[in-house]
Amino acid sequence: DSLNLRAADLVVVVSKALKDQLVTQGVPAEKILINPNGVDPQRYSPDVDGGPVRAALGLEGKTVIGFIGTFGRWHGAEVLAEAFGCLLRDHPAERERLALLMIGDGLRMPYVRQILERYAVGDACVLTGLVPQAKGPAHLAACDLLVSPHVPNADGSPFFGSPTKLFEYMAMGKAIVASNLDQLGEVITHRRTGWLVEPGSVTDLSAGILTLARDADLRAALGSAAREEAVAHHTWAAHVSRTLAALEQVCAPEGQP
Repeated sequence: DSLNLRAADLVVVVSKALKDQLVTQGVPAEKILINPNGVDPQRYSPDVDGGPVRAALGLEGKTVIGFIGTFGRWHGAEVLAEAFGCLLRDHPAERERLALLMIGDGLRMPYVRQILERYAVGDACVLTGLVPQAKGPAHLAACDLLVSPHVPNADGSPFFGSPTKLFEYMAMGKAIVASNLDQLGEVITHRRTGWLVEPGSVTDLSAGILTLARDADLRAALGSAAREEAVAHHTWAAHVSRTLAALEQVCAPEGQP
């Protein structure tokens, strides 16, 4: 693999951490294009109707805090569960108004269930389990704000990911609370296209969620700006265009721009 990478004319990676890793392995930096993941803005769109999902899950009349993922170690689902539990513990008047919708399943789900049970907030949560990918946009549309609570790698290494969910959240035109972690903090601008919080901080995540849950105008402004940013820079079409442009550059005859 190392030989193939060094011999390639262009290597495309989704994050700076991956580029840095390849450079240490001897791949010339000028041959590496950082090209983050993207989104289909027609499929993930503010025009998607989340009403049927809200009705089916008993979420009508609620301000819905949403998360979607495979509940991996780095996704921070447990931090979100803890933050929601603390929010309702510290602000009991919000219990009737707020709901947590966690879409998906995976390795860390048992721990999420334990946390929600410990805080006795199960009545304010909906855990959907796995849903077909085609139904993902409608589930996101059922939410009022979306959370990307990623946590740093346990071994201290740089966070190498380019979370597709972040770009899907943006394209939905929803307000986003996201960890200020490597690429997430580079893509989201605090108070313009989302609300950034300290990675792994239950207190900061809880405060960020509460701020957006209480301010519909702020949610609308952040969501609109996020959608605009996603359509302008983070579509799969833009992703392909950047790759093709880089290929044209490296394959141009010597002496030509």
